[in-house]
Amino acid sequence: MAGELTALVVDPLLAPLWRAVHDRLCRGGATERSVVTVHGASADTRRAVDRLLGRVSSNGRVSVRLAELDAALCRAGTDKTAVVTAAVGPVIDRAEHRAAAVAAAGSAWAEIRSHPTAHEAPVAAWLDGVQAGGRLDRVGGAEKVLAALDVLAVLPVADEPVGRPVLAATVLGKEHALDDGKPVGRLVVAGLAARLGMPVPTTAADRAALWASAGVALDAVSTPALTLGLRPTAHGPLTEAAGCWADGGVPLPIPAAAIAAERWSVPEGTEVFVCENPSVVEAAAAKFGAAAPPLVCVSGMPGRAVSALLVSLADEDRARLRYHGDFGAGGIAIANLIIGRHCAAPWRMGTVDHRRAVERLAALGRQPNRLRGRVPPASWEPGLSEAITAYGWEVTEEHVLDELLADLGT
Repeated sequence: MAGELTALVVDPLLAPLWRAVHDRLCRGGATERSVVTVHGASADTRRAVDRLLGRVSSNGRVSVRLAELDAALCRAGTDKTAVVTAAVGPVIDRAEHRAAAVAAAGSAWAEIRSHPTAHEAPVAAWLDGVQAGGRLDRVGGAEKVLAALDVLAVLPVADEPVGRPVLAATVLGKEHALDDGKPVGRLVVAGLAARLGMPVPTTAADRAALWASAGVALDAVSTPALTLGLRPTAHGPLTEAAGCWADGGVPLPIPAAAIAAERWSVPEGTEVFVCENPSVVEAAAAKFGAAAPPLVCVSGMPGRAVSALLVSLADEDRARLRYHGDFGAGGIAIANLIIGRHCAAPWRMGTVDHRRAVERLAALGRQPNRLRGRVPPASWEPGLSEAITAYGWEVTEEHVLDELLADLGT
C-alpha cells in the first residue's frame, strides 16, 4: 500500500490534481459532492486522471467529484488527505486558521492595551497604528511589544544617564535586547518618537540622540556637542583648548567624555545661543570667524554631550541660553525639551516669527518640504503648534538663516 501511495505522489502528471484537491480541502466545507476542477490541465494530465478514476477519457476540462476520487483512492489503499499531504503539504482549514489567528491577536492586543504605559495618549496612538496595520507579527509579536512597554515605563531616566546595555539587562535581562537591530530596541525607539510627536529616526546618530533625550547613553564619544565661539572659564587643558578654538573661529565638536572630565562654565550673564542644525554653525563660522558669539548646536534631538554641556553652562544661572529650531513636528518637540529642561529662552520661535517666515517664503515663491508628524503644543507659546499645522510645511532654520545671523552679529 505504501508503494501505491508513493507512486501516486511522485507521478508528475497527477501533481496538478493533488494541488487542486489540496486547495479545496484547505478552503474548508468540502463534502463528497464537492467538485474540484484542474484548470489548464494538459492532455497527458487529463488522461492520467481518467486512468486513476477508471473513466473514459474526455476532451473537456478536468473536473473530479471528491466522492469519485475517494472511491478510486480507496481501491488503491489510501485516501485523498494522505495523498495531498504527502504531495503538497498538511491540510489546514484556512477559515479555522484565520479565526484562531484573529482570536489570538485579539487576546494579545487586550493584554497589550492593559499595560499601564499603553494608556499614555501618544503611546496609545502609536499602538493604534501598529494594530491597524496588522503588524503585530512583523514587529516581533505581543511579547516584544510588552517588553518595549516595560522599557518605556522607566523612561525618561530621572537621575544620571544610564547605559543602554545596563538598562536592557535591568529591565529585560539581556544586555543587547535594546540594540538597534533588535525588535524591542526598534519598538522602544518608535515609542519614544511617538511620545515626542516626531517621525521615527532613520539614522544611527538620530536614534542615539533620541535615546539620549530619554537619559539613555550609548557611549561616551558619540554625537559630540558642536560649538562655535565658546570660551569657557579654563578649569583644565580641555576648557583652555576650547577657548583657543574659539579664538581661531573654528567650530569645535566636544565629546561627552570631555564635558564630564572638566567643569564647563562661562562668566555670569554670558548669552549662549543654541540652534538645532549644524548649517547655522557653519554659516556663523564663515561670516564671523573668531568674532562669533557662543553658539551650541544640538544637531537634532539633543544627545548626551549636548545635554551635559547645556546643564554645565547654565549651572547657577551663569549662562543665559537662547534657543532656535525648526518650525515642524520634530523641531517643536526638541524646542520643548531644550526650553523646558534647560530654562532656555525662545529665540525667534514665536507665532509672529513663524508667520513672517511663511510670508517671506511665499513672496520668494519657495515651497518647503511638507509637514511630517504631529506637531506637539509649544510649551512657551499657545497657538504656535496650530499655526504650523495650518500652514502644513516645514520651516527650517535654513529658511531664516539671514535673521539668525543678524542676531548673532549684534
